[in-house]
Amino acid sequence: MADEAAALTRLEEVRVLADAAALRADVSTRTLAALVRTMVQHGSGTATLDALLGEQGSAGLLSRLGTVERISMLTGNMSEIRTLVDRDTQRAATLKADLATAEAAALSFPLAEKQDALATAEVSLSQATAAFASASGNAEAALATSARPSVDRATRAASQLAGILGARLSTQGWATPAVGSVNDGFGPRPDLPLPGVLPFHSGTDLAAACGSPVYAASAGVVAQTGLLGSYGNWVLIDHGDGVTTGYAHIADDATLVVAGQSVTAGQVIAGVGSTGASTGCHLHVEVRIDGTALDPQPFFADRGIDLGVG
Repeated sequence: MADEAAALTRLEEVRVLADAAALRADVSTRTLAALVRTMVQHGSGTATLDALLGEQGSAGLLSRLGTVERISMLTGNMSEIRTLVDRDTQRAATLKADLATAEAAALSFPLAEKQDALATAEVSLSQATAAFASASGNAEAALATSARPSVDRATRAASQLAGILGARLSTQGWATPAVGSVNDGFGPRPDLPLPGVLPFHSGTDLAAACGSPVYAASAGVVAQTGLLGSYGNWVLIDHGDGVTTGYAHIADDATLVVAGQSVTAGQVIAGVGSTGASTGCHLHVEVRIDGTALDPQPFFADRGIDLGVG
């Protein structure tokens, strides 16, 4: 419909231009005829008359003559008159051809056929929507019937997987980062364990045996790995929606993932160590939202994981 409307607009524009050009050419022709008659009546020479009869007129030409006595001045302007008249005639012919092309284009749109096809498609869409609604209702009923067994199966599978990995998994898709007790919590430190460490502890420390597994807290993509100052060997995982988890003091040569790698909840990503500012083997766990660290213990508790519970 938009294409047809554009074609009709173009047709009207060309029609106006073509009509104006045709009128100008007609005026030029009538002006030439009047000029020839006037020159004959006043006894112009045969050579001048023959020359004018071989040319075409120009719109507004007589208005520039003033009086009949000035007709003799025309012989010096014949080249200009010829150029002007030829240009008017050629423009009229070109616009006439353009008008025919625009008319053909405006008539080429099968709008009625398209509207019929649209009406048919709307009926089919209505029928398909009704069928989809019916199928959705049936599916919801079936899911409601099987929901409880599905939850039970998922819980059993999570428990079995946790037994294999050594990490506990929650039904919300989160896992304990390491098996070990909490030996330092989130917040200010009245007593610094080592010189140079920050007075505010931005994570939770889990005491764990050297070399024991470090698990991805949830599914995500590894954002960083490598040495990071007092953190020692470090892994940062992006879980989406601005949530990241960090794992510090990893043992040398014990990082099992690389930046850009996708991981699943409970996947072993490293081994516990004591690199960086550390007094013994443990895992420092951080949780950040939009880059700001927050207390990992309530964060994990809200997701079904109690840090430090064996």
